[in-house]
Order: sequence, then structure tokens, then C-alpha cells
Amino acid sequence: MTILQNQIVGKKESVTDELLLLNPHQTPMISLVGFGESVSQVEHQWFEDEMYADETTTTATALIDATTIKVADGSIFQAKHVIKVGEELMLVTVVNANDLTVTRGYAGTTAAAVGNAAKVEFQFVEGVEGADARKARFKSRKRVSNLTQIFDESISISGTAAATSEHGIDDLYEYEKQKKLLELALQLEKAVINGVKYESGDGKVRQTGGIRNFIQTNVKNAAGGDLTEDMLTDAFQAIYEAGGFATGGNYKIVVGAKQKRAISKLGADKITLERQDNGRGQVVDHFLSDFGAAEIVLNNNVAADEVFVVDANRTEIKPLKGRDFTHQYLGAKGDYVEGQIVGEFLLEFKQEKAHARIKGLK
Repeated sequence: MTILQNQIVGKKESVTDELLLLNPHQTPMISLVGFGESVSQVEHQWFEDEMYADETTTTATALIDATTIKVADGSIFQAKHVIKVGEELMLVTVVNANDLTVTRGYAGTTAAAVGNAAKVEFQFVEGVEGADARKARFKSRKRVSNLTQIFDESISISGTAAATSEHGIDDLYEYEKQKKLLELALQLEKAVINGVKYESGDGKVRQTGGIRNFIQTNVKNAAGGDLTEDMLTDAFQAIYEAGGFATGGNYKIVVGAKQKRAISKLGADKITLERQDNGRGQVVDHFLSDFGAAEIVLNNNVAADEVFVVDANRTEIKPLKGRDFTHQYLGAKGDYVEGQIVGEFLLEFKQEKAHARIKGLK
């Protein structure tokens, strides 16, 4: 059947699925998490909730008979809370910002001097028979958002080039289209990792925030040191203490070539399991810690001096509705033909405390 130009000019064809067939060593993050459901706005918002923390630290010393304990975060306490410092229990009677007025030696425990940076743990409330209802506590949900980013490339083939036989290339236009699609996939991969959330004043330029931009809490600066097992275990512990493993996280250690070699040097007792199946198209190892296991994913787009610990279950790449990668043939514009590939995507990265980053490595 003959296909006329007016039947294909301006028609869009989805090429997003072709991205998933690319070599995952070029775009391992896209291969790892794939594409989620589309979003309907250029600023996509989601809400995150968390429970009150149950511990903090002191910010000053307190003598054995002191009734005021200064803490780093007083918001997690209320009057009638029982707290524990060392082996001593205390009853909180008044909370004034980060100053706790307490009754010392509660429940017959022995009062002791309190040092600076001592751990202060919430234990339970003091329940009193026949008491009025306790004042409720409410922690507002946190609104988090990211912006969509446009990725586009054009294809232009001269009439002479299209007519000239190229060695091993039957369809020069299709060949160039595949090259441009790979270039866009690499751009999206880099944005997912390195992107910084940004919007111009007129709103016409938007950039999506990447993994590095999101992770702010569990960040360890190695200050030029070598990667160690303790650094990785500390990262997993921080995630564990934030509740990251409570929902069965699917954790990956994402590294560049240099730090992959550093992890391999940690010892055969640390890196022991090689996956035999290539379900995602990549061969990966596992790091085993006291808090869980994680696959090691090699990604050449990660900086040589950093390591990411990422929960793939909380990570998704999402297109704007109707703006997944599509190719549109624009037709003849003279003695040449043109086409365009356009897509608009963002990174949805939930609960940044459930992820970690080690930076400044040697």
C-alpha cells in the first residue's frame, strides 16, 4: 500500500516503549524504575506523612537537681510525657519551645547529671485513672512537588542524503530517529539523577529535580575519605531509623564505576551474591548489611565521588499526560525532510528520609 505524505505529516507515534529496550548500562535508572502513570499538571504534587519522632538530644548539660532540660527538638514532647535520659525517667510538666520542665527521678529511678548531646527518649504518657481526655496532637502532612521538564530533538535529512546509499543503513531517517531517541534517553537519565528543580519567571522553562536534589536528610560527607562498609551501614541505619524498611523497601546502591570498584574491595564476605538472572537487563551484586540487603546498580551518570542508596519502590519517572516521548513527522520543508521527538517528564521521589547519599569520596 502506498503511504501518502499527507497521511503521515503531523501524526504522532509513541516511542516511549523503545526507550525501555535501550542498553540499561546507558540508561540504568530508566531501566530500573521504568515509567509510571502520567500526571496532569506541570507541577505535580504529592503529600507525605510521618509519625512524631520519639527521641532527640540535649543541647546543654544539666545538674543532678536541675528541673529544666534543653533539647534540640521540643516539638515531640507534651506535658505528662515520660522521658528517659540514661537510666533515669523524668516526667515532663511544661514544654516551652525546646526547654522541658521536668520532675526528676520519676517512678523511683535515680537522678543523675545530664551531659550535653545526651539522648532523650520519649517512653509513654503518664496515664491517670479518671483523667480528662488528653489534648490531641496532630502533625500536618508535608506537601512535596516537582516540575515537568521538556526533552526534544529534531531530525533533518537532506534530499541528497536520503537518496544516497549509506553502507549498512537502509533508512537514514529511521537511523537518525533512533540516534536522537538515545540522546533524549540519556538527557532524561541525567535529569533524574542530577536535575535541579527550576522554573523561569515566565514559566516557559522548567527543570525537574533529580535524586541528588531531593536527598537532604541522610547525607554523609566523606571529606575525601575512602568508601567503607561503616559508611554504607550507617546510611542503611539512618534509613531504618526513619522507618524506610517498614514498608519493605526495594533498595538499590547506585554507583559509578569508581565506587563500584571500591565496594568490591570491601571483602568477599560483604559482597557475596551475584544474581544469575538478568530480568532488568543488568548483572548486579548485593550488599548485605545489618538492616537489609541492596542490589548494587552501576550507573555511569553518577558522580565518581558519591553513592546513592535509593528505594526503587518510592521512585518513579512520570510523563505529563499525552506528553510521553512521541515522534512527529513534519514533512518536506524544501530539499529536506524534518521530524521531531518530544517528551515531558518529571521525577516523583517520595519520602526523601527513606533514601541516603554519601558524597565527597576519594
